[in-house]
Amino acid sequence: MAAEIKGLLIKKYGERAEVKVDRTQTKVTGIPKYLDCWCPINAKVGDVVGVEYQELEKRKGQMVIYGFPVLGVVAGYAFGQSLATFFHMDALWFIVGGIVLWTFIALNYVRTFKRDAIRQGAQPVVVEIDVPEMTIDLNDKPSEESK
Repeated sequence: MAAEIKGLLIKKYGERAEVKVDRTQTKVTGIPKYLDCWCPINAKVGDVVGVEYQELEKRKGQMVIYGFPVLGVVAGYAFGQSLATFFHMDALWFIVGGIVLWTFIALNYVRTFKRDAIRQGAQPVVVEIDVPEMTIDLNDKPSEESK
């Protein structure tokens, strides 16, 4: 698979990455010199990467937007119940605190997700890491000195 855009990964923070586009190897025209991309693969700073524009499916986006707060409530309940059991105390306030904490975390993620993925439509995504090809000459025999 050959990506549309080639570039050098210069910064990575979480699942976001900044890629400096190599215009000599890029098939797409009219793109900026630096792209802020999603980076779901294990690329490191200094790797030559391939980037493609991908659209987010509406159904998957809705699952994240509506599912994460529900999961936050469930996780908060379980977290609060576990803490109350551990400390042998009344569970009500631990559960309320856990629900507030985990729902806040989930809503913060949803807010960032909506800002980055939903509103911008097609997103640049790092899809591959280009590895330099290695050539091996089978006709090259070791010299007597190396034995």
